[in-house]
Amino acid sequence: MRTTVLSRTHPGQRGQTILLVAISLISLLAMAALAIDVVTLYVARSEIQRAADAAALAAAKAIADSGVTSLQATDPHLPAAQTLAQNMATAAVTAMVNVSSTINLVDGKPPTLVTLTPIPIDFTRQGNPHVTIQLNSTNLPTFFSKIWGGSPASATATATAEVYNPANLPTFTPIAPLSLKPWLVANADPNNATAAFVNITTGAVEESVTGEQLNLIADCKIAPPDKCVLRNAHNPPKANPPFEVDYVPLQVSSPPNSKNVCPGASAYCAAGPSDYEASIECADATTYVTPTCGGGATNAVWSDAFNPRGIAGPSAAATECLIHAGGPGPWDGSTNFQDTLTIPGWPASAPQIMAETGPQTGNLVTTSSSIVTIPIIDTSMPAGSFPASPGAVIVVGYIQGFINQINPNPGPTPPPGDINVTVLNIAGCSATPNAANPIVGGSGTSPIPVRLITPP
Repeated sequence: MRTTVLSRTHPGQRGQTILLVAISLISLLAMAALAIDVVTLYVARSEIQRAADAAALAAAKAIADSGVTSLQATDPHLPAAQTLAQNMATAAVTAMVNVSSTINLVDGKPPTLVTLTPIPIDFTRQGNPHVTIQLNSTNLPTFFSKIWGGSPASATATATAEVYNPANLPTFTPIAPLSLKPWLVANADPNNATAAFVNITTGAVEESVTGEQLNLIADCKIAPPDKCVLRNAHNPPKANPPFEVDYVPLQVSSPPNSKNVCPGASAYCAAGPSDYEASIECADATTYVTPTCGGGATNAVWSDAFNPRGIAGPSAAATECLIHAGGPGPWDGSTNFQDTLTIPGWPASAPQIMAETGPQTGNLVTTSSSIVTIPIIDTSMPAGSFPASPGAVIVVGYIQGFINQINPNPGPTPPPGDINVTVLNIAGCSATPNAANPIVGGSGTSPIPVRLITPP
């Protein structure tokens, strides 16, 4: 017997599957479109945060370069120096943000600087100013969500950076700048017979010395033996008014320095074979030439293994290599091509560095191989009691200086081979550090480190 099954189709159910598929496709497309736009906004947010971070660090570096952190609260130069710092920070951030080739976001346009100009800086933390930068980007490109209407998408980011100088702070976090030059300079200002550079108890920079010129001379006898035998009248090392200040060589030991930024043998120098010369010629990042600052404990060693003095001595020869000089004396455009520094009138105006070699020749720059960091050591002990070599000493601060030249003078004042330096900054440390790890900010080469911190 054959059974016949009849199938009935209700007219109202025809096409339902197609309708459900269509609705599903629309929903999936909407979700995909939303996902694309959300990713675009996340990318924009990340880009503008990186831009804000870079702008805050640029502002902080400008503040450090202004020299304002070296001043005490009672210094008469402080108001003018703060104004200079604000102007320099504003110029640095404005140049970075407004040049489209520097910061381009996903919309192909630079962000807007929300922070008022001149950029406000929090100077209430003496020696440790903070600067906050806020950037905004509007009309961000959204490809699909426009169909829902609403306001154009935007992104905002804020970054805060600090400039840290432990000077004037009785209890401080130590600093440990890298790439020190191996000259342990006496804590004595030759332009002020009554003052040291740094108060070894409080860490305060005792007077305004930005723009002051110093002639660094090794506290060693000229006569044989060919080693750094201290001059009898200069034990401990001291200042020699009006411009001379003694140094003794920092003991630099093997393994040799990591020559990560080094000019090497060139038309300006034949790279010195010794670790001492390499430490001058190169930007070294090894720990044995990065003592921390202050604390009342010995943290560096001087050595009499050789005599760095003289116009042809290792200090002069290696320094000429560092600053791209063909010999002693100032820049002359024919043999000496070291960068040049002018200070029209600090703190009314900022130091200006002109590049005299390399791709930036003829332009004003903010970095230079002629800018060096030099340790300052405690020389407050009685006459004749400076530790014998190899002798442990205490680093109480740092000079950030610009090397102008190796002095060529044939006469005794100044002696040939002196290193002529203009002071840009002083960092001092007290005898009472806290237990925090030493601060190394940015590239680590400056005694006034800058770093990003959590926004307030």
